[in-house]
Amino acid sequence: MHVSKKYLTDESVHQALLLTDLTEESDPEHSVRIMVREILQGLAAAGWPQAQIQVGPRIVSAEENYGLLGYDPTEITLGSEHTRWVDEHSLLRTQTTSQIPAALQQAAKLRQPGQCVLLAAPGITFRRDSRDRWHCAEPHQMDIWVLGDPDLASHEHLLRLVSDILRLAVPDKPWVYSDSPHHYTEGGIEVNVINDGAPIEVLECGRIANSLLRRLQVNPLQHGGLALGMGLDRLIMLRKGIPDIRLLRDQNPRVQAQMHDLGPWTAVSRLPSITRDISLAVMPGLSEEILTERMLQAAGDCAGWIEEMRIKGRWSYPELPVKAIERLGLLPGQENVLLQVVLRDSSRSITTAEANAVYADIQAAMHEGAPGAGYRMESAKF
Repeated sequence: MHVSKKYLTDESVHQALLLTDLTEESDPEHSVRIMVREILQGLAAAGWPQAQIQVGPRIVSAEENYGLLGYDPTEITLGSEHTRWVDEHSLLRTQTTSQIPAALQQAAKLRQPGQCVLLAAPGITFRRDSRDRWHCAEPHQMDIWVLGDPDLASHEHLLRLVSDILRLAVPDKPWVYSDSPHHYTEGGIEVNVINDGAPIEVLECGRIANSLLRRLQVNPLQHGGLALGMGLDRLIMLRKGIPDIRLLRDQNPRVQAQMHDLGPWTAVSRLPSITRDISLAVMPGLSEEILTERMLQAAGDCAGWIEEMRIKGRWSYPELPVKAIERLGLLPGQENVLLQVVLRDSSRSITTAEANAVYADIQAAMHEGAPGAGYRMESAKF
């Protein structure tokens, strides 16, 4: 399978490098960094090794981000729908796991029998993702890997690590797990915290795969351990009760004042949202990630207003009546996609005129049918 790559502009790369990493030192410190410190200190107090912090660049090689971790070069994850490629061989890291292979090799060289080493890699990552209150394109993550003797790599030790982390991060919240295979683990699981009766994915983990150790020239007969990656933004939202991931970076003084501790969120007036459906003629098969990215680019400086986008329906050319095809300007081979787009700003109300302008910009930029055609719909039933 051929993986398509679309390279970022120099300006896009520059903006990504300037974006504040909330896990880094600041004055005052952000709650994301405070949680990182609480988790690592708490793990040490619970008997795990003192963390060795791994800090790496935002631009990494494809080998670091994918190859060494066991991804096949033809996987769709490596395409531009999911990865922000800088050039043919480098990208904005999609996971803090990219910092682990070199650190794991070094730890294996220095580790003595019976000794455990804990590697922690917190930082900002870059995705092409869906848009709702739990997702953003620049999430913060932390990898925690524990390397020891081979018997450390057990399901019991893995659940102990998960339990200790969640006890520190989101005390008193129940959690469940299910099987979830990964490229670089064995016995992989996905862990969801139950919040208001709904499962929210917060981390994935597993035993370090022997195949990864061999690929890194680490002897699996002498070394083994645990691999875990967590979503820091979601853990902060669950810990404090924050309703929207965008609030972590919101510059409203009433919001920012609450982003420097782990205390409960005090509601800032939720200004009204505006919801519209946008009906588009586009080439078939565009993923949610591509549609979201095009929508954010079309919204320009107002992209921060977009609270959520979801696909309400898709219809192929033969499925639509003639009048709908004509009104849409749908061309043969295209499909009709109906998007629901929610706008809300936490600092002020968005006027109807402003909302109409944003929706019009999105419609004009994303429409691929006949020039001048296309329309918005409040609902669609074909």
